[in-house]
Amino acid sequence: MSASNKISQLQNKILQIKKELSEINKDEKPLPEFIDTTNMLRSNEYLQKSNNSKSKLLIAYEEYANELENLISSVSKIKGNITSLKSRIKPRNKPKKKVKKKRIIKRKSQKRKTKPKTRRRKSRKTRR
Repeated sequence: MSASNKISQLQNKILQIKKELSEINKDEKPLPEFIDTTNMLRSNEYLQKSNNSKSKLLIAYEEYANELENLISSVSKIKGNITSLKSRIKPRNKPKKKVKKKRIIKRKSQKRKTKPKTRRRKSRKTRR
């Protein structure tokens, strides 16, 4: 069973127990027309049911908390594995792209434009 399924089942179990507990609280109220001993017996029954439901609720919360702890420890282990893998792997250099040289087709009708060459001045000694 996956962790998420188990957690959702435990959440549903907690909600169901809470609902049962609230129903117990609604049903059991002392009735003034009965004698004191009867009311005490009824309150004792109510306390037993209530304690039983609260015990179930505590057990469900404990299971839920344990499952969440397991999930968190699994996530932290995975995180540790990822960081150790990152440190082992050297970053790759991107492969250099091959530059394709374009062929220049010379046409007779087009003249090639070139920059005029600048002439260097001759030094004074050579000019004389």
